[in-house]
This record gives sequence, C-alpha cells and structure tokens, in this order.
Amino acid sequence: MATLAATPPRSRAYPDRIFFGGAAVALVLVTLLGFAPTYYLSYFTAAPALGPLVHLHGVVFSAWMILYAGQNWLIGTGNVRWHRRTGMAGAALAVLVFVVGVVTTITLARANLHAAVRHGAPPIFPLGAITAFAVLFTAGIAVRQRPAHHKRLMLLATVALATTPLARITRMATNAVTPPVGGMLLSDLFLLALVAFDLRQRGRVHPATLAGGGFLLASQLFRLTFSQTGLWRSFLHTVVG
Repeated sequence: MATLAATPPRSRAYPDRIFFGGAAVALVLVTLLGFAPTYYLSYFTAAPALGPLVHLHGVVFSAWMILYAGQNWLIGTGNVRWHRRTGMAGAALAVLVFVVGVVTTITLARANLHAAVRHGAPPIFPLGAITAFAVLFTAGIAVRQRPAHHKRLMLLATVALATTPLARITRMATNAVTPPVGGMLLSDLFLLALVAFDLRQRGRVHPATLAGGGFLLASQLFRLTFSQTGLWRSFLHTVVG
C-alpha cells in the first residue's frame, strides 16, 4: 500500500518507485529466507511438523508480504484505482495478521515456553513486533490521503512485521547476538535506508519517517527493557500460564 492518493511530483516519482519497490522486494526475500528452513522448505529440511494454526499464520503472514509488494507494484505502474480497491482487502488482511499472530504466539508459548526463552525468543518479542505493525499500519491508514506519509508508515509497519524472519536469519548466521536482538538490528537497517533516502531526495528526514521510525525504535527498546522486569513475568504467567 504505497499510496492511496495522487502520485508524487514527476521529479520524485521514479526514485520513490525504485526505493519503495526495492524495499518491498527485499522484505519478501528476507521472509522467504528466514522461514525457508522451517516452513517454505520444511519438506526438504525434515523440520518438525507444524499444526494447522501455524500453517494459518504462515499463510496470512506470507499473504501480507505479497500484498505489500503487489501494492507497491500497482502504484509503480500507475494503477491507482486497483491499488485503492486492493487496499480495502489489505485492511482486512492486516487485522487478520494481528489476530492470528497474537493467538499463534501465545499458543506456541504455552506449548513450549521454556524452549522459547532458552533460545532467546520469549513471547514479548513477536508480540511486540505484531503490536508495532498494528500501530504503524493504523497510522498509515489514517494518513492514506497523504501519499508521502502513507507509504513510509506502511513500509515501517511491514519492517516491524519482518523482525521475526530477520531474527531467524540472525540465528542461522551468527551466535554473537540473540535472534530477537539481531532481528531488530537488521530491521533498523531498513529504517536507516529510509532516512538516507529522505536526506538524498528531500534534504531532510520526512516527518512520517521521524514519527514512525521513532516509534519503531522506542518499541524495540521497550521490549528489551520490559522483558527483564517482574511485571512482564507476572503478565507472562497470567497469559501463558
């Protein structure tokens, strides 16, 4: 969902298409890479069998990434009408992403909480990513008539969601940092790229980048600090058991 309103000035249209379209493709690729061993290529990797809820979560998550890339493609080719029509379905899918993501995270945590904590992925991190996605997506919808704001917030919302596959990539690549921290650091590279793009094209950081990026960073810091508190452990005991 790159924009629901008029196209940007011609001097900015082409760089915008390249950057946001490239970011969308990159997010699809990191999703494929992060989930390949345990989901997309699980038949070939002898990964543990997955239940119906996890499959539903995988389908919904994948559908969002494909839709996001498709929405950028529609804007890039000038199909604003179809972008708007598809955006209605995208809003419904975003709600499904949030609901299924929360339910899946809590269900898996109840089934295997100790293993999750031992591997450095307590439930607060995926729950935090899903919540950050929901907040940024809602903000993006609220400013859908302001294209420059809308596409930046939609990008950051999808980056927040991609923290999970990025964490899995971290696990495959190194033991130097825990997967949640690595996932957040890799997601911040997308934010840095957006900041650099703003500076190059506009000479200043766009307000939506400042607000959305600031929220994304604050949500990451909150997850890191709150996960160490007794209040989080009490909440976890109440929700997960």
